[in-house]
Amino acid sequence: MITDFLLHSAKEFPSKTALIFEDSEINYFDLNQKALSLAHTLKKNKPHVVSLLLSNSIDFCISFFGILYSGNICHIIPTSISDTNLKNQLKLTNPTLIITNSIFQKKLSRINLIKEYPSLDISRFDFKQSSVNRHESDSSLNSSAIALILFSAGTTSIPKAVQLSHNNIENTVNRVTNYLNITSNDIDVISLPLSHSFGLGCLNCIIKSGGTAILHKNTINMPNVILSIKNYHATSFASTPTTFQKIIDNHKSLFENSINSIRYLLTNSSPMPNELTNDILEILDDKKLYTYYGLTEASRSTFHLFKKNDKRINSVGKPLSEVQIKIFQDDHECVPLERGEIYIKGPHVSPGYLSNSSNTNNSHNDWLHTGDIGYFDNDGYLFLVGRKDDMINIGGEKVFPKEIEDIIGSMKEIDEVAVKGIPDKSLGQIVQAYVVPEQKISIKDQDIVTFCKGKLENYKIPRIFTYLSKLPKNEQGKILRSKL
Repeated sequence: MITDFLLHSAKEFPSKTALIFEDSEINYFDLNQKALSLAHTLKKNKPHVVSLLLSNSIDFCISFFGILYSGNICHIIPTSISDTNLKNQLKLTNPTLIITNSIFQKKLSRINLIKEYPSLDISRFDFKQSSVNRHESDSSLNSSAIALILFSAGTTSIPKAVQLSHNNIENTVNRVTNYLNITSNDIDVISLPLSHSFGLGCLNCIIKSGGTAILHKNTINMPNVILSIKNYHATSFASTPTTFQKIIDNHKSLFENSINSIRYLLTNSSPMPNELTNDILEILDDKKLYTYYGLTEASRSTFHLFKKNDKRINSVGKPLSEVQIKIFQDDHECVPLERGEIYIKGPHVSPGYLSNSSNTNNSHNDWLHTGDIGYFDNDGYLFLVGRKDDMINIGGEKVFPKEIEDIIGSMKEIDEVAVKGIPDKSLGQIVQAYVVPEQKISIKDQDIVTFCKGKLENYKIPRIFTYLSKLPKNEQGKILRSKL
């Protein structure tokens, strides 16, 4: 059970600091007691969905474990959510309660949801009045029961409500903590949103291990995040490639002088430019940089340790223990180097989507159809090519944006680039590029076309160029192609 992470650490390390947020901190004993106190109140109407709408904070963590202790299902809502998506999520999950604070209660009131869905301001909750003196997990909880609802990123389609069981999450956390050797001595700086599986996974790994998590609301004030690594002698820090790029571009010296205590850095499988990877490796010296591949439906399925002069610098690594990955094209399994859709199977894979479980495991003996295109090399390392939905069909030729973006993105005059297919009468589709030039640098369409000659087949070279100040992205740094 997920609650066993906290229960174990509260018994083993009761007086140890579990969480630090701004000027506040809480030890494992008090964190556990407050979660149990909240659970005592929530148990009156289980099992139901309880939504959680809070920024990264100690209150978020108390609420998360309190909901799970109570036997209810926790639906986590990103704080950056649009009004329309918030309404859609609540309509689908139909929570009996929203745990939030006064700030987000105003948002609920503004869009006329405050009366439809009861809410609890956790900052005003009387833990003493609801206190219980309990140290055992609820025996009625079942490891196969749904614990969590997270909505997929939805970069190219409508977000789906992914259901995750206690067993799904527990399996992932156990594998990751073993792989990264996370212990009670670890101190993790978490600025990733806890509303996403990446950030929440980091939190669960630390809580399970009895370490300490330093929480930040976001990465807007990056110098403060970096300084907390130095001040708290952090051993780990995880973030997206986009954030690491900002660190290298704007705070490189501060970062370099703040990571003496770091054991490893972790990033996700969003495209990480080779130049950025090498820049980080130079700073880290003997420290480690990892990436992983996973989806909300199957978090942290592979891991890859980057090395200097890495021949597999674009790989996302090999499957972790108990994880099976195959590549399928049409109805046949691909051989090494052959591209196809990535299928995943394992105890960490979601049992299905809310109200539409058939979409998750619909064939091939419960293999998850990821929608990602990739291939294995001859040594079993996985490489990502792109999304099936992103594929551009140019006169019958299958083209994936990542290949084009990697080439154009290697130009020193270009900061970021994204491409997608647009309709064409003769070819079906052609490539359009959305380019973010380096500051104060003027670049022409022909400059990019000339650079691509010899590096890309002619039909892959963009025909149309649009220049932007920035690319639309979600909280995890993934490009929102639907908004291009």
